Amino acid sequence: MADGDIGAALDDAIERLASLEVGDAFQPRAAAAILETGLHRLCVPASAGGLAASMVEAAEVLSALGAVDGATALGFAMHVHVSGALRDVPAGSVPSSLPERMWAAIVRDDALLNNAATEEGGGSPARGAIPGTMATPPAEAEPDAPWRLTGEKTWTTWLPNLTHAFVTARVVDSDPLEVGVFLVAMEEDGVDRRPGFEALGMRGSASGRLALDGAPGELVVRRAATEPDPRGVAPGAWFAVALAAVYLGVGEGARDAVARWALDRRPGDGSTAVADIPSVRLRLGRIDAELRAARIVLFDVARRWDANREATDVPLAKLVATRAAVTATDEALRIAGGPGFLAGSLERAFRDARAGLINPPLEDVALDGFARSVLDRVG
Repeated sequence: MADGDIGAALDDAIERLASLEVGDAFQPRAAAAILETGLHRLCVPASAGGLAASMVEAAEVLSALGAVDGATALGFAMHVHVSGALRDVPAGSVPSSLPERMWAAIVRDDALLNNAATEEGGGSPARGAIPGTMATPPAEAEPDAPWRLTGEKTWTTWLPNLTHAFVTARVVDSDPLEVGVFLVAMEEDGVDRRPGFEALGMRGSASGRLALDGAPGELVVRRAATEPDPRGVAPGAWFAVALAAVYLGVGEGARDAVARWALDRRPGDGSTAVADIPSVRLRLGRIDAELRAARIVLFDVARRWDANREATDVPLAKLVATRAAVTATDEALRIAGGPGFLAGSLERAFRDARAGLINPPLEDVALDGFARSVLDRVG
């Protein structure tokens, strides 16, 4: 870890999380562990009282947390990617006072942030889905009044912990159709946090439904639905890298856990450890090779972002990290056999890793993009 303050906060958070013995259920004390160590200030500039983490350092933190508990790491990744992107968006693409106000909320008031974009039946926002949530502008006679938002967002990760959400919505009666992003304080009237879903994995991430009924919101971005986001690639790059780091960590945690188990487990007469079985070593080697390759790709991508805001291979980092986590947790379960199949850390990691398959950028979208690049180059 490049920054001593970041490393100390991370070590403290890991120690606190390990003591909680988290399982599948949502654990409020997990978020408290992040806040109490000051790790939530990770991407806040130093001038505003933050830890000023680079994307590389943020990825290091998220992968380390993912190895301890995937659901907590995923919830925290939402805050990290929003705050990291807010710091890195082009000047003038969001209200000039917004970043400083959010830094103050994070440092002074322990604010936790996320986006709220996905809707029931609306498809993935990453594929251009138009939000059904409606945003009504203030009356001309009250230009400083808040916008009013009505609709429901699904898969809002870490919903019970959030203090603010950046909500996507369509502008009422706009022609041509306009969409926007609105900052909503979660304690305002008209905001209702509802339970989420019984999901296969990442159950402790508390991905719930955010219902809005005339909730006040502050306009952050407004654009024609056919136009690109003025914030550029920063939100997508931070989102994909943060997720890739979490799932890489889940895979690395499973690798280390099954390796320790294989060293300690001595079936039969106790003379030989499971780790001495050639097929087990082969599987463990396969796990390690895939995870190390994914780590190299992910951190190369993060370094290029830090150096010159290059995001070309961000989808590749997400794809290889998720694939490596799925392979690692699958092989770990095969090594452990029956004991691994029982409810516990390996079984939970197996399920948690598969949640990465449905997080954008999705594999088919990434592969199609790679194919288009090849065809454009040779055509």
